[in-house]
Amino acid sequence: MSEGRVFERVQDLVQNLDSIHTVLLLVCLWMTWQVLLYLYRLTLHPLAKFPGPKLAAASYWYEYYYDVSKEGRFIWKIMKLHEQYGPVVRINPNELHFNDPDFYEEIYHGKKHKTDRDKWFNLDHIGQGLAFTIDHDLHARRRNALSPYFSMQSIRALEPRITDVVAIMLDRIQEAYQDGRTINLYHLFTAFAMDIVSEYALGKDLSMHFMTHPDFGKQWAELTVAIRINNFGRHFKGIMAVLVSVPEFIMVKLNPRIGGFIDFHNILRKKVQQVLDEQGSEKSKDEPTTLFRELIKSDLPAEEKTLRRLTDEASMVLGAGGETTAQALVRTFYHLLENPHVVNRLRAELTAAMPEPNKIPSLATLQNLPYLNAVVDEGVRIAFPVPARSPRVFHDHTLHYDKWTIQPGTAVSMSPWMVMMSDKIFPDPFKFDPERWLGNKELRKYQVAFSKGRRACLGINLAYAEMLFAIALIIRNFELELFETTWEDVEIVHDFFVALPRFDRNGVRVKVKKELS
Repeated sequence: MSEGRVFERVQDLVQNLDSIHTVLLLVCLWMTWQVLLYLYRLTLHPLAKFPGPKLAAASYWYEYYYDVSKEGRFIWKIMKLHEQYGPVVRINPNELHFNDPDFYEEIYHGKKHKTDRDKWFNLDHIGQGLAFTIDHDLHARRRNALSPYFSMQSIRALEPRITDVVAIMLDRIQEAYQDGRTINLYHLFTAFAMDIVSEYALGKDLSMHFMTHPDFGKQWAELTVAIRINNFGRHFKGIMAVLVSVPEFIMVKLNPRIGGFIDFHNILRKKVQQVLDEQGSEKSKDEPTTLFRELIKSDLPAEEKTLRRLTDEASMVLGAGGETTAQALVRTFYHLLENPHVVNRLRAELTAAMPEPNKIPSLATLQNLPYLNAVVDEGVRIAFPVPARSPRVFHDHTLHYDKWTIQPGTAVSMSPWMVMMSDKIFPDPFKFDPERWLGNKELRKYQVAFSKGRRACLGINLAYAEMLFAIALIIRNFELELFETTWEDVEIVHDFFVALPRFDRNGVRVKVKKELS
C-alpha cells in the first residue's frame, strides 16, 4: 500500500472519529441539560414545594404515559393522586391541579383578572377556533363576535329551525318502529345536533342533513376515532405541525382512519367558501340569519375572516355543538331507560303539558317544566361529555388556597368531572337522580359541564334547548327499551378532551316498544 493511500485511510478514520465524538458530545450535553433541568424542577422551581409525585414534577413523560400510552387515562390517575396527596397536586412541571368544588370559580370565573389558556396544554393542531385561542384579549374579541348569536334571545329566534329537525327525528323513529329496526342513539343524536348547529352556522342549503341519511350520523360518529390523536399532539406539537403540513394523500396512507376527518374538513371548507362567495349577493339578503354570515359582516379585522380561520371556527362550532350534545343525550337516555320510575314521572309531567303528543310545544313551555329540566341537569352532570381539565394562566393575579400561594404564570386547573362527581356536593354521585335538582338552587353553582366565566362554552343555551326538545318529544311519543346495551356501552374510560367509552363497544341501542301518539 502506498504512503499516500495509508495517509488517506488515517485521515478518513480521524474524520469518522471526529463525527462520532461530535455526536457523543451532543448526546452528553443533552443528557446533562436534562438532568440539570429535572434537578431544577425538583428543587428550585417555584412549584417545588407543592405535593405530588416526583416523576410528574420532573418531567412531562409522567403525564405522557397516562395520556398517550394508556390512551386518555390521566384524569383518573389525577383523582388517585388527590386521594394520596390532598386537594392540591403538582401534576406536571408547571401545573397545579385542584380538587375542591368550592375553588372552581376562583380559577374559571375570570371576570376580574386576565387569564390565558395554557400554551403547553393547548391543541395547536386543531386550528384557530375560539375554544383553542390562547391569548386572553384575542379570545375576548373572537368571543364577542360570536356570543350574541348564542344568547337565549337568539336561540328563541332559532326555535322554528330546531323544531323542524325535531319533527324529522320523530318521523325517523316512527319509521324504525314500523320496520322493527333498532336505533343507535349515538348516530341518531349526532345527526340531530349536527343538523341543527350546521344549519344555524351555515344555512339550510349548507346544513349537513345527517338526519336524512339511512344511518343518521354514523358517518360523523365514526370520525371520532380521529380525536385519539389529540393527546399525542399535545405532547409533540412539533411533530403535529409537520404532519399538518404533509399532503393529505400521504396522511391518509400513514393513517387511513384520519381520511374521513380530512374529507369532513374539506367539505366544511367548501361550505365556508360558499358563504364567503355569497356575501352581498341577492341570495344572501333573502336568506335567514346564519352565524357565519353575521361573523363575516362583523367588525373583526380581515385576518380574522380568512377562509382558513373561518373553517377552523366552523369545525369548532360543529364539532363542539354536535358531539357534546349528542353524547349528553345518549347517556341521559341510557339512564332514563335504566330507571323506569324516572320515565314514568317525566312522562306524567309531559302528558299534562302536552295533551296532544304530535304538537311540538314552545321552548318556553318546556323550560317551565321542573322535572324535565331536572332530568336535563342530571343528564348533563352524569354525562360529562368534556371531562378534561382546561388549565388557566393568570397574568398578574396571585391565587391563594388554604396555606398555599400560587404565583402568576402558573398553570392551574380543575377537572369538571371531579366537581360533578364529588360526593360532598352530589351524594351517591353515580346514581341518576333528577330529584336532587328540584328546589335546590345552590346546586347550580356546581353545574360546570360547560365551564364558567369568559371561556365557558358558548353553546350552553343551544345545548339545553336541544336536550329539552329531544327528551320531551321522544318520551312523550314513544316507549323505548334498551337493546343489547349495558353499562360498559356508556361508561367513560378515555379522555381525549372529549369523553369516549370503550372502543370495542357497539354504543347505546334501543328498540321502540310502543308509539304513544
